Amino acid sequence: MKRRFAPLAGARPQRIRTILVGLDGSSFSERALEAAVPLAAMMGARLFLLSAVAREEESDERIRKLAKLRPRDIPTEIDVLPDPDPADAIDSMVRDLGDAVACVASHGRGRSAALLGSVANEVVGRRREPTIVVGPSFEPERLGRRVVACVDENPRSTQMLPVASQWSELVGGIFTVVTVAEPVPPPLTAGPVRRKFGPDEDVDWYLEQVARPLREQGQEVETKAVYDPISPASGLRRYLWSNRAALVTLNGRVRLDMRHEVLAGVSSSMVRQSQVPVLIVPRPQ
Repeated sequence: MKRRFAPLAGARPQRIRTILVGLDGSSFSERALEAAVPLAAMMGARLFLLSAVAREEESDERIRKLAKLRPRDIPTEIDVLPDPDPADAIDSMVRDLGDAVACVASHGRGRSAALLGSVANEVVGRRREPTIVVGPSFEPERLGRRVVACVDENPRSTQMLPVASQWSELVGGIFTVVTVAEPVPPPLTAGPVRRKFGPDEDVDWYLEQVARPLREQGQEVETKAVYDPISPASGLRRYLWSNRAALVTLNGRVRLDMRHEVLAGVSSSMVRQSQVPVLIVPRPQ
């Protein structure tokens, strides 16, 4: 059966002038800053360190803490806002800055695999532009200049490829489209291969079809089929271990859970296991 691919879509950033880093005073949130500093250097962007406090009297102490975190080699601005809703503060400030992207850390603890942490969930759920999420497996030494776009067997996952490609230009790196598939033996009888995850047809052929529209536009695209018996997140982790990257991009599939928007299970697992920052590109509404 001929595979139908969704049209390529998504807002392509012409330039990112500011990376807004959400910090809450905890050590785990500082992982977002560790990831944002090299990204800002790659893109020639500045940093904006933002923190929200519950009471105004906490502002001075938080400002002093952020000042200690200020990197020396990157232009950096600091602001602390009295706001009981940190996600709202981040969302509003990113919109006010213009040509900006939010970068937040996910502590990866929650009652289910879909939960990334309340602030990260809220920021991803509210924004209709890409958000950088830094998971608990982040390892600064795994950073490189490659941008890895992860697609799955659902053709709609390819809608974020123009955005991912543009980000590879922003960081000046190689652009690689990856899919992770379960390795299965050929069927004993005639018929297609059936996988628990990954395209059922020939995986290399599938990736070539995915990359073709971008190549026809003159863009350089690498493709890589990764086979893993456990899960897409496990396969991505193995791939990143031997291929340094600046970012992994995922098509954001946000669903409602207990009246809160959270990232769908497979995507959240990939965020948790990725050693490099993840750029979540919202699926077009």
